[in-house]
Amino acid sequence: MTKKVERFYIHSTHCKYGDDPLRNAVVVKEEVCTIEDGKETWTPHLNIMRDPERLFYITLPQFRNHQFKKEFEDKSRLETFRCHDSELKTKLAQALGLNPWKYKYASIRELCSSPYVYGADIDTETLIKQWYLKHQPAGKSAHYTAGAFDIETEVVGEKRINVITFIHERQVYTAALKDFCNIYNKEANTFKPATEQDCLKVIDETIGDNLRENKFELHFTIQPTELDLIKWIFARIHECKTDIIGIWNLDFDIPKVIERITALGAKPEDIFCPPDLPKELRYCKYNKDTGLMAQHITDKWHWLSCTGYSQFIDSMCLYARLRKVDGRDISYTLDYISTKELGQGKLHFGAITNHRLAQTYDFLHYIAYNINDVVIMQLMEFKNHDIYTLLGLSDCSLLRNFNKQTIMVRDGDYVYAQEHNHVPASAGTTSFTKWDNEMTKVGGTVLPPEKAIGVGIQAVKGVNTNTQVNLFVNDLDESAMYPSSERAFNVSKESYYGTVLHINGYDNSLKPIYGASLSHPDAYALQVMETFYSMPGYKEMDELFKDYLNKQGKS
Repeated sequence: MTKKVERFYIHSTHCKYGDDPLRNAVVVKEEVCTIEDGKETWTPHLNIMRDPERLFYITLPQFRNHQFKKEFEDKSRLETFRCHDSELKTKLAQALGLNPWKYKYASIRELCSSPYVYGADIDTETLIKQWYLKHQPAGKSAHYTAGAFDIETEVVGEKRINVITFIHERQVYTAALKDFCNIYNKEANTFKPATEQDCLKVIDETIGDNLRENKFELHFTIQPTELDLIKWIFARIHECKTDIIGIWNLDFDIPKVIERITALGAKPEDIFCPPDLPKELRYCKYNKDTGLMAQHITDKWHWLSCTGYSQFIDSMCLYARLRKVDGRDISYTLDYISTKELGQGKLHFGAITNHRLAQTYDFLHYIAYNINDVVIMQLMEFKNHDIYTLLGLSDCSLLRNFNKQTIMVRDGDYVYAQEHNHVPASAGTTSFTKWDNEMTKVGGTVLPPEKAIGVGIQAVKGVNTNTQVNLFVNDLDESAMYPSSERAFNVSKESYYGTVLHINGYDNSLKPIYGASLSHPDAYALQVMETFYSMPGYKEMDELFKDYLNKQGKS
C-alpha cells in the first residue's frame, strides 16, 4: 500500500505578544491530503510554528560603498543571518554593528532605514506562506470549505445578540435567545414561550422550500443566556473547522460579538479560538481599516486576526473588490446584491422590516429572516466562488493584505528575486532625501472633467469649435506607475544598461519606432518591417491586394 501526504496552505495568524518567545507563533490552517491507493482524504489541521526562524541579509563590508538604497542586491554580496522571529530586532541591530539596547524601543522599519539591509521587512508569516506555496504540488489546489455568518441584535435595551446563524457548506446552525422566543396572541395581547418545535414549524413555513431545494440541513437550538448562545455557535464553528467564513459587513458583526463577550465577563480569545489550541497561543484581535475618511465603505478591508481553523472575511467588500473594474453598484446592501445575483433577496415584514416590532411580536419569523440572510450569502458563494478567487489572487501574500497592492507587489518581487539569486532591499521609515526639495510638483493633481471640455484643437472640418482632441499632451506621471512599469519592463537603476544611440544608415528620428518595438513587438511589427526591412506597409498592401483582385476578375 502506497501512502502520500500533501499539505496545502489556507490561511494563518501571527500570534505575537511583544517579543515573548513563549507566546510568539505562526498558526497555519492547512488542509492535509492523504493519498492511499489512489484515494484522497482531506483533513483540516493546525500547524503550530512556535517562534519560527527566518532569514535577513546585510551587505558585506567590502560592498558598503553606496549612500542610497538599491532595489535589490546579489546574494554573493550579502551576509546571511538566521534568527528567531522574536529576536529579529536585536539580531538586526547587532548585524549592523549597533547597540541593541539603544534600539530596544525602535521599530524594525527604523533599523531597515540603513541602505545595507535586505529581506528584513517582509513578515515571517508571509515567508511561511511562500514556503508552503513552493512545496505544494504544482497545478493542484486545496479543497477548501466555505461558510457564512450573521447576527441579529436587540433594537432596544442592552443591545443583546438574540439570534445567530452559521453555515458550513450546506449545514445550517442557528441559535436563538430564550427571552425572545415567544408567541404573541394579538387578541388577548399576551405572550407564551415558544418551544423549539414551534420555531421550526414557522421556519419551515417561511423558508423550508428554499432550504430543501438547495439541500440545506438545519440544526436549531434555543439557548437560555446570550453567552450560551454565542458559545454554542462557536462550538459548531470549531467542530466544522470551516476554512473561510463570510460576513456581509464584517465591521458590524465581529466588533459586536467581541463587545458582548467582554461585557458578559468572558475573554473573546477563549471563544473565538478552538479549545484544542494551547491557551497561551489563543489570540484574537480585530483590526479596523481606518483608511481615508472619504473612502467608499466597500474599499475597506477590516480583518480579524484570530488563531484557529476558521478565518472570517467581509463578503461585501470582497464582492465589490473583485468587480471593481465593472464600476460601482448603486447599492451594496445584501438585499440588493442577492436580488441581482440570485433573483431572491432578504425576507421582509411588510413593505419594510421594522426590527423592533418583529423582535417583539413576531420573533419566530425573525429567526427565519436571519437564517435566510446566511442562506443567500452561501448561495452567492456557490454561484460566484469569490472565496476561491480570493485564495488564488492573494498568491504569495497574506489574505489580510489583499487590499494593499504595494505589499502584494513587494511579496511577489521577493519571490521573484529569490528565484534569481537576489534579495530586495528593505523599506525604511521614509524614502525622502535632500534632493526631493529640488523637485517641483511632487505628487500631482487630477484635472476635474469639466475643465477638459472644449479645450482641444478645432479638428472637425467646417466647424469652428474647439474639441476634446489635444496635441502635445504631457500628463504622464511615470512615478505613479511604479511598480507596474518596473515589473512590466524591468526598468530600474540596477537593470538599466544602455539605450539605442544610433542606427547605421537611418535618421535618428526613427529611433522611437525601434524602441517601441522592443516593448510592444506585436503592435509595432509592421512599422519596423516597413521602415527597416523594406517590407510593404498598409497602403502598399492595400494597392497590391486591389491589383490582385483586378487580375482575378480579368481571368
